[in-house]
Amino acid sequence: MLGAMTTIGARAALEEAVAKLPSGLRDHVLRVVEEARRLAPRYGIDEERAVVAALGHDLERAERPSELLRQAEAAGLEPSEVERSAPILLHGALSARLMAERFGVADEEVLAAARYHTTGRAGMSALERLIFVVDKIEPGKLRGEPALAEARRLADESLEAAMRCLLDLHVSRALAQGWPLHPNVVAARNELLVG
Repeated sequence: MLGAMTTIGARAALEEAVAKLPSGLRDHVLRVVEEARRLAPRYGIDEERAVVAALGHDLERAERPSELLRQAEAAGLEPSEVERSAPILLHGALSARLMAERFGVADEEVLAAARYHTTGRAGMSALERLIFVVDKIEPGKLRGEPALAEARRLADESLEAAMRCLLDLHVSRALAQGWPLHPNVVAARNELLVG
């Protein structure tokens, strides 16, 4: 886990990095931070750790697909076929890598929250579930996708219920659009269905 001084240092450096992101992405990240602050206490999650994860989750989101693939291969991440067909799925793993290497974040749970915020996975911690959910229910995304309103309502009651709603929505959209499903999405959803 990050020590208090390291957390403050990482947080300040991440805030500077976020300020340099394209404006739309920067604003999204700041809204995710606010949602993380709002919900973390409700679920007994350390707010500082949630803020650091929220600040770092989309550091690589603005990269072009070809650059995401190049970075993933250079880092030895071995992208799956699904990730090769949709390289944007790599931005969480690459953001987590950047958080560790450039910003000194050593808290594995914080890094996992950034790494899996897009797809989810089986065995997610409360912090991971929080970042997965708040990334999708922040008010800016709600304006563009009214279907997310139910997940936002559920997030005030249960992170698991909100996740289930979001994963169900993702699966239905993927089936309707003919998108491949990332195995982590399937594993996360299956775990919630049997849990």
